[in-house]
Amino acid sequence: QVMSLLNSLYSRYDAMLDKYGVYKVETIGDCYFVAGGLIHEDEDGMAAAMLSAAREVLMPTTGLPVEIRIGLHTGPVVSGVVGTRMPRFCLFGDTVNTASRIESTGLPGAIHASEAT
Repeated sequence: QVMSLLNSLYSRYDAMLDKYGVYKVETIGDCYFVAGGLIHEDEDGMAAAMLSAAREVLMPTTGLPVEIRIGLHTGPVVSGVVGTRMPRFCLFGDTVNTASRIESTGLPGAIHASEAT
């Protein structure tokens, strides 16, 4: 059930990437990591669309809409392709760490942004 839920949610998010000009960096478990502003500014368009899309997916155990937490932070990052066998595009730095902390301490069903954003 968890895999079906994540597949439904991530498929919706994947379909929105080009519209909002954001880059999908990776997914790890239930974490969907995107970066905006690499090509052009998005403001919070993708974040708001992700909240809306999540509300369309129902939790299999309760039948209630999925509630996600979103953390936004603005700042410089270091990026690069890491690895040779399965190369991955990665982002590093305080900006990434701050966005992660903002997400993990936020309330479900809301966008949480730093003052820098």
